[in-house]
Parts: sequence; structure tokens; C-alpha cells
Amino acid sequence: METTITKSTPVEYEFEVHATADDIKPRLNKALRQQSNNMDMKGFRQGKVPLGMVKKMYGEAIGYQVAEEYVQEVFEDTMEERDDIEPLGQPLLTELDYEVDGDLHAVIRFGVSPEVELKDLSDEEVPVLKHEVTEEDVEEEIENIRTKEADLMPVDDDPAGEEDWVSIDLQRIDPSTDTPIIGDKEEDLSFFLDDERLKEELRAALVGKQAGDTFRVRLPQDAPPEQGGAGAEDEERLYEVSVHDVKRRDLPPIDAEFVRRVTEGEVEDPETFRQEVRDRLEQAYEEQSREMVQGEVIDKMLDLHGVPVPDSVVEKYLDSFVNQVRERNDGELPDDFDEPAFRQRNRSDAEKQGRWMLIRDEVIDQYGIEVSDEDLLHYLNRHADEGETISEAELRQYRATMPQMMERVRQQILSDKVYDTLLEQFDTQEKTLEEFQDLMEQRHRRRQELSGGAPAGHAH
Repeated sequence: METTITKSTPVEYEFEVHATADDIKPRLNKALRQQSNNMDMKGFRQGKVPLGMVKKMYGEAIGYQVAEEYVQEVFEDTMEERDDIEPLGQPLLTELDYEVDGDLHAVIRFGVSPEVELKDLSDEEVPVLKHEVTEEDVEEEIENIRTKEADLMPVDDDPAGEEDWVSIDLQRIDPSTDTPIIGDKEEDLSFFLDDERLKEELRAALVGKQAGDTFRVRLPQDAPPEQGGAGAEDEERLYEVSVHDVKRRDLPPIDAEFVRRVTEGEVEDPETFRQEVRDRLEQAYEEQSREMVQGEVIDKMLDLHGVPVPDSVVEKYLDSFVNQVRERNDGELPDDFDEPAFRQRNRSDAEKQGRWMLIRDEVIDQYGIEVSDEDLLHYLNRHADEGETISEAELRQYRATMPQMMERVRQQILSDKVYDTLLEQFDTQEKTLEEFQDLMEQRHRRRQELSGGAPAGHAH
């Protein structure tokens, strides 16, 4: 048996195996005997089917499996002896030439970590969201809560206002014949007229209408009209709208009863409730700021570090994307799922995630970032139920009984430490919420223009 290792790219190698029939024969015969022992064939006692007959019936399938296992074992044994090469990702068997009682030739392609040289970040700017929660923010949030808790009251003969609830039928009309298109009708659609997802044309047409009114309106075609979409504005469809009902919100007063209801009995004092709303908003903005700056850090690091990514790493992430689709569909891929097309569409994202992983690992190594038991306890207690405290003994128990969950926690803490470490290296520029949103929209538009797409919407 002979093996050779050849470097094909800066981050990929090919492992080639040549083995004779005599190298494979002991393994093949063992596998054939195991198959014979499990066979129950008419005319032969259990486990006494001749090997020649077993080989004739199952030799090709068994031989291929034996060959695969042999190549994988040789690869792993060889890599254990090599201190200078450490495979990254899942090795891929790209070639296997073997027939029963013949010689074997196989090729495994595998990736390795590239050399990552971290750039000086001191002159690189990163925007950081800095938003102080105001009284107006608190009042707006309380009004949102009141709105969700409001009862809907009939408006009698009053026309629909800009914040009212309506129930309608939507019938598409063929403008060439001025008749309804059979089968293209949506009934009992209900929504509030201040819903941001609502098409402006439909909103404007409904304001001032009463229950029992019928009218026609032209709507841009993309998503269902009541949801709002980003389709082609020059494509319009004619609809007949029948208004069934109009109702108005009856906002509850901000009193002890209201506070008890929305806090599930935990608070009843309105002023205490206001402070809790403020605290919640401050925490939400802090988390939003952190998510935004983490995204900025990743984008900046990817822009600065053109690190090559092994195909084995890209394929690993594509596998995870496919598994996510499978998990969302009760463990099965949809019947019409085109996996090759899906993998091709998502290859760029998989490559980016793989590149960020390589950069992140280099940051961890260079800065000696670690996760201590104290870090784990702090994280677990921060996310524990109110009044609950995780002890060191419980931490040890979690490690023993829930190793996968604890590894996910460890990786999350590690990522947070990487972001914090990198953020210290950047030149951070504080931005208000409006400034940050404007900046994100400008970048989104630039990326759309560079990719040849039309500018669209707000960046997320």
C-alpha cells in the first residue's frame, strides 16, 4: 500500500491511496463471512452459505463498502502521524476505483486552515448605535401596549379613520370586460388602517369609507394587497372593494387594573410600570446596538481579510443550511426541494460564514481568548429565571448531562468575547438611531447598485 499527499491549493490537499488486492483481501473476506453468518438461504444451514455464493450475490456492494472504510482508516492513520498538516472540515472522497479481488486507487480531498494575518484595525471606523431612551419613547411604547389591549367598538355610521379596523372583500376585476375574475377573490380580510404593511393606495381609498360601501381601486401588484410588498410598481391590478365592517379602538386608561392585566399581576402601580417599560426599552436598545455592531464587525473583518476558504468548510455550512430546511419540515426535505440549486444559491453565504470562522479562530488564538467556569456561571445566571441561581455543582451536572447545550453556551460566550476584543481595536463612532438607520440604508443601496439590483427598502 502506498500513499501520497499533494498540495493542490493554498488551503487544499489531495490524499492518494494505492493498495493491492492482497492489502484488501483480509478485510473483504471478513466482511463476506459476516454477511454469510447473517444469511438464511434455502438449502443451506444458517451461517453456512459458501463465500463464493455470497461474493457472487453481494460482492460488489460489500467490496465498495470495505474499500471506503479502508481508505478512510488509512487517511486517519496517516493524518495522526503528520504533525505538519491538520485537516479542516469534512474530507471528501473524490475518486474510488476498486473491483472485488482487484487493486484499489482512491483520492481524498481535504482542506486545511489558511494563514490568517490580522490587520491593524486602529484606523478602521465602526459605527456604534447609541440611543438614550426618552420620555417620548416610553410614552410611545405604553401607547403601543394600550393599542394592543384596546377593545374594538362599532362606529355606527361614522366613516373609517386612519387608525380604525376594517373588514373587507377584495375582488379582482378584468378591466377589458369590466367583470369579476372568477376565483380571484379574497374574503373577510381584516386589518387596521395604521398597519405599516398595508399598501398606501388601499389605505387612502378606505379612509372615509363606511360599512356597506363598495368602490374600486388600482393596486400595485407584488404581495397580497393587505400585506404590502416590494414588487414592480408599474404593474397594477383593478380591484372591487366591499366594506363589511368598521370598528374603532377603545383605549383603556392607564390605571392599576390595566397595569395588573398587562404585567400578569406582577405590578399594579402605573409609575412603577412606566419605570419597567423604560428599563425594558433600555435593555432592548442595548441588545439591538450589540447585534448591529457585531454585524458591522463581521462585515469589516470580512472586507479586510481575503482569506481563502477550503471547499470542505463551505460544504459543511451548506450541509447545515440543508439540515435547517429539513428541521423546518418535520425532518424531511420538501418533495419539490432542489438541493443542487439551493446549495448553489447559498454558496456565497456559506463561504462568508466559513471565512468568518477562520478569522474568528485566529482572533481567539492570537488574543488567547478563553471561557472560564466563572464566565459560564455568569451567562447561565443572567439567562436563568428570576430568583434562580446556578451553582458550581449544577454547572458540573449540566456538563455531564447536557454537553451539547453547554458547548453551544461556550461558543456563544466565546463569540461575545471575540466581538468585544475586536471592538476595542476599532475606531468606534457613536451614532444616533436615525444616523445609524440612514447609514445602513446608504450601504444597502450601494450594495444593491454594485450587484446590479434596484435599490430597495430599509436595511435590516
